[in-house]
Amino acid sequence: MAVESKKATAKRPKASGGTKVIATSSQAPDPAQSPPRETAALAPGARRRYVPSTMYGVLHPSAERESDPDFPDSPEAWTRGRTETLAVADGIDLTDDVWEVIRVLQGCYKDEVSPRIRLLHDALEARFASKGGMKYLYGILPGGPIVQGCALAGLTPPPGARDLSFGSVA
Repeated sequence: MAVESKKATAKRPKASGGTKVIATSSQAPDPAQSPPRETAALAPGARRRYVPSTMYGVLHPSAERESDPDFPDSPEAWTRGRTETLAVADGIDLTDDVWEVIRVLQGCYKDEVSPRIRLLHDALEARFASKGGMKYLYGILPGGPIVQGCALAGLTPPPGARDLSFGSVA
């Protein structure tokens, strides 16, 4: 299909001997040459548009979430008070290491919706290797560092982390 423009046009010979009119000023920009959407600069005075990530954000767009600066990757419904209530019910002392387990698990869930048990295990093992790794974590979270840690962090444990006939396996 030939596109004509009155401003700047160039004629290029076709292989069949005819000419093809190419518009040089009114062509759509090539997406390969334009900057990616994330790095494109905003026009002066323009505001970034907030796109909610959860259904609560869609239903309540004016409600602002108060996030805890110590837990930047926490789920929206998670609060320290709820964690403290669960810890008291389970008989767990909330030491700095337990809070660090919560941070590590929330960070893993930030990147993936449902991470594999092995990913969580390796992240906790690497973070607490100097203190004894998973053996140390089973001492402070006897219900299993992944299962009990996910419960305290407001996360759903990955499939296979808990065997109801046996107990916690992770």
